[in-house]
Order: sequence, then C-alpha cells, then structure tokens
Amino acid sequence: MKKKISKALENVFITTVDNEKKNIIEAGIVKNIDFLEEEIIIHLHLSNPTMHIKKKLEKDIDQSIKKNQNVNDATKIKIKIETVLLDATKKTINGIKNIIAVASGKGGVGKSTIATNIAVSLVKMGFHVGLLDADIYGPSIPLMFNIKEDMISSCIVIKNGIHKMNPIIRYGVKILSLGFFSKSGQAIVWRGPMATKALRQFIHETDWGGLDFLIVDLPPGTGDIHLSLSQEIPLKGIIIVSTPQKIALSDVHRTVGMFRMKSIHVPILGIIENMSFFLKKKEEKCFFFGKNGVKNFSKKMNIFFLGEIPMIQKIRESSDLGIPIVLENNEIRKIFGNITKNIIDKLS
Repeated sequence: MKKKISKALENVFITTVDNEKKNIIEAGIVKNIDFLEEEIIIHLHLSNPTMHIKKKLEKDIDQSIKKNQNVNDATKIKIKIETVLLDATKKTINGIKNIIAVASGKGGVGKSTIATNIAVSLVKMGFHVGLLDADIYGPSIPLMFNIKEDMISSCIVIKNGIHKMNPIIRYGVKILSLGFFSKSGQAIVWRGPMATKALRQFIHETDWGGLDFLIVDLPPGTGDIHLSLSQEIPLKGIIIVSTPQKIALSDVHRTVGMFRMKSIHVPILGIIENMSFFLKKKEEKCFFFGKNGVKNFSKKMNIFFLGEIPMIQKIRESSDLGIPIVLENNEIRKIFGNITKNIIDKLS
C-alpha cells in the first residue's frame, strides 16, 4: 500500500529552491507515510511552508491519492507539514566575510540612501566593501552613485573561460545592480522565479574579490527575493529601515515577523529611523512623521535601535547628484559613522 501511495504522490509537483519543478517524492520532501484505521498521514518537510503552498499541496495530494488509489471517501488523508532550517544547504561565497541585508517593509523610506551611505562609511573606516542592488523592480543604486551607461561596458568579463560579472567601483565600493543591464525607464516585468534567478547569478557569478562586507539593498515587502536570499546565502544579519509613522511601522512589523520565522531566521542587527525630524529653526525640531515611532517600536519588538537620521535637504540633493552625502557633509557623516559603528558592534 505504501508503494502505491508513493506512486500517487509522484503526480504532485512543487517548485524547489532552485526553481526546478519536481514531484514531491523526487524533491525529497516526503519524509514518511503512516497508515492508521481509515487514515493516511503524509509527513512533509518544507523550507518555506507559506499558506498558499500548504493549501495547494494538501489539495493536490488529496486528489492524487483518491484518484489513483480508489481510496474510500471516508478515509481521512492528513498532511503534516514541518518546517526545516536550510542553514546546512546555504552556499558560502569565497572571499566575503560578512553579508548584511538592508530591508524595509515599505517603499520610499530611504533604504537605498542608507545602504549607499553605510557602504561608503565602511570604506572610509578602511574596509573592503561591495554593494548589491537586489531591488529587482526598482534599482536605484546606479543613480545614487551616478553610474553612466559608458561605465557599464566592462561589467561582463570572461575569466578562465567562464562568463563573470565584474562590479563597477565608485567611491571605493564594488557595485552591481540590475540597473546596469536595463535601459533607463525600462519596466522590468518578471515573475518571482526569474527575479530570484537573476539575484542568484549576481551573487554567485560575480567576481567580488575579497570583501569584508557585502551590503545587499533589498526590495520592499516580504517576497521571493527575501526568501531566496535568506535560504541560500549565509547572511550575518538584517538592518531594518523605517520612517516613524504608523503606516510604515505596520509594514516593518511584517518584515520583522518574516525574518524571525523558524524556516528563515536571520538575526536582525537593529533598526534605523529615517526622516526622523527636521529643524524648523536653528534648534527647534519638527517631527513631521511623529515622534519616537521607531524607538518605541524597537523596544516593543526587542530590536536594537541603531540611530536616527534627520530629514535634511542636503541628503536629497546629494542623492540626486549621485554623490553619497557622507562624502560631502561632516554633520551627516558623523551620524552615519555612529550608526555604522553600532552595526559593527552588533556583529561582534
């Protein structure tokens, strides 16, 4: 009977971490099949048991067994799905000591600006640093570093007969972005598997050289990119960025929940409050998005508060020019310097 059930399960398919379609027997996620009186229990081990995957598997398994084995309708088919960690299967990247991702639940909170200036701050401290723009749908890092099209021609190289991507170096940071391979203003309309495949190539098929830090600028939300990165790459930690208002923090709450899931579990190094306030007069602070929103959230969620960045016009102007603000303004350089030191302290 067990062989017949296993045969029926070969008609149930799932997309693996490598974006290959395999039946659940071949994929190795069926760990045991138990039989009780009028009950069949299928034990599955999944790395990413999201709700829609669970529901689809349960439906497909139920239909496949009843269709192929003529199982009595009164027989109960139970699907027990357990979450497994994938730490043992994560691929190491030679020459990179620390991989840190910058994340936010909501777009428009200044995540790329912060990733840019943390990367440059680390370079100024004497570290070898790379910056990967993993925001597949809205890559903005090329603009932040004023990288022109004529600089990108040398991005693909052949090394030992293998095509490799070569990062572009700006202000001492080794940079790679999907924006290098798409025209300005071109819409990138990709499904999840294509986006994750591109990210995998950027990480594993790039000649990063020796790096102390690789900073990964993630897209907003909690999607395929985040899952693929956390499951395949040995991340040392996550930096969360948010503005202080409730609507931003509600999305951040979901992001924190995702990285704390048992199947993902990446340490959250801390949270940064961006656009914290602006100076109305010389010393009068105006809290445009609300006061201490991120500080209070960090206490509630037991997350280290890395620091706050005020809303300063010079940051916007510098970003538009493609010059990291830490290279231009002593006051803001100190703010980012303190935040970056806090990140290093949390790593150690």
